[in-house]
Amino acid sequence: MKALDLDVLAMIVAVADTGNISRAAEVVHRSQSAVSMQIKTLEEALGKPLFVRRPRSVTPTQDGEVLLTYARRMLALRDEAWAAVVRPDITGRVVIGVPDD
Repeated sequence: MKALDLDVLAMIVAVADTGNISRAAEVVHRSQSAVSMQIKTLEEALGKPLFVRRPRSVTPTQDGEVLLTYARRMLALRDEAWAAVVRPDITGRVVIGVPDD
């Protein structure tokens, strides 16, 4: 059993959301080649394509859609866990005054 890297899952979500590997790379702050390589590596590990590649766009395959559903859930759970542990310790009231001329 292989581990699913959350950073790679974020790339999968970005590619699916943008429909374009170059735009997805901008979203996840990686190079286009890094995103392509990570997706290809995951596809090889799974033994299945996750995206149908066209000249100007990519769309998830049926297996890609299945993984995408899990990826979104896993990323949301990561964010939820982080927020539960790293709560802001800021309390009190902030008063902002603006001079009126």
